[in-house]
Amino acid sequence: MPNEAQFQRNPDFIFRKIADELVLVPIRQDVANMDSIYTLNSVGAFIWAHLAQPSSQADIQQAVLGEYEADQETLMADLARFLGEMTAIGAVREV
Repeated sequence: MPNEAQFQRNPDFIFRKIADELVLVPIRQDVANMDSIYTLNSVGAFIWAHLAQPSSQADIQQAVLGEYEADQETLMADLARFLGEMTAIGAVREV
């Protein structure tokens, strides 16, 4: 798939572990928007870390399959939904 979209995290979002929560917080002009805090599970945090570099959905899928036991069809659907939701809030963008 040579023309497959590449995704990368938006540097205007910071990721933090606070107590037992893994959260994304949007930063606008060096100010955190505390009304828009997003909680990630461990798989979401793994994907977020992987998105430090541009990655295709297939690349991310292979990385997740290498780290977690998952049904490939379920993973494909969940990953597409995750990327769609993260793109919709501006945390991830196509590059």
